[in-house]
Amino acid sequence: MIIGVVNGKGGVGKTTTAIYLGKAFSDLGHEVTVIDLDLQGSASDWADRAESTGAPLPFPVEVSNLKRLPRAVAAAGKDSIVILDTPPGDARSIDAAIQEADFVIVPTQASSIEVARVWETIPSLSETPFGVLITAARLGTRNLEDVTTVLKDQEIPLFEVYIPMRESIRDSFGAIPAKSEGYEHVAQEILEALQ
Repeated sequence: MIIGVVNGKGGVGKTTTAIYLGKAFSDLGHEVTVIDLDLQGSASDWADRAESTGAPLPFPVEVSNLKRLPRAVAAAGKDSIVILDTPPGDARSIDAAIQEADFVIVPTQASSIEVARVWETIPSLSETPFGVLITAARLGTRNLEDVTTVLKDQEIPLFEVYIPMRESIRDSFGAIPAKSEGYEHVAQEILEALQ
C-alpha cells in the first residue's frame, strides 16, 4: 500500500504525519518505509537525528526524487506500507505522489489560509481515495467547527480523528514518537477505507 501525504502549503504537518503514521503502522505490525521527496529533507533529518541518539525510527526513511520514485517504491517491497512525504509548493512532486498512491492524506490546519490549499489539491485527487486530516487542532474552537462544517457540507472525505495541537508532537522531532497522538486511528481508517 502506498500513501501519499500532500498539500501545496508548508507547515501543515506533512512530515509529522508521515513519521507518526509510519510509527502507527509499525506498531500494528506492518513493514513501513517513508520516502522523503522534500528537498528540505525534514523526514530524513528526523530519522538521522533519531539514529544519532541511539534510538532509530522503527522503519527506514529513504531520500528520493521524481525520477527515482518508482524504483524507490518498488525497492520497499510489495508487502510494505510506503508513505510518501512531499514538499510544499512543488506541483510535480505532489502529482507524482498522487499517481503512485493507493490513498492520499491531505493534512491541513483549521484556518482559512490552510484550507484554501486543500481546495487547490482536490481536483488532482479525482481518481484516488483520499481524506483530509486536521492537524494541530484546537479542540472546541470555532475555527475547527467552521472548517469541519465546510468540508462536510462539500462532501469532502474527512478523517474522524483530529490531531491535537500539542507541544509533545512538536518536541518529538528527531525521536521516536512516544505517543500515537491519534495517528493509530488514522492508520485504522485508511486500512478500512481500502478494504
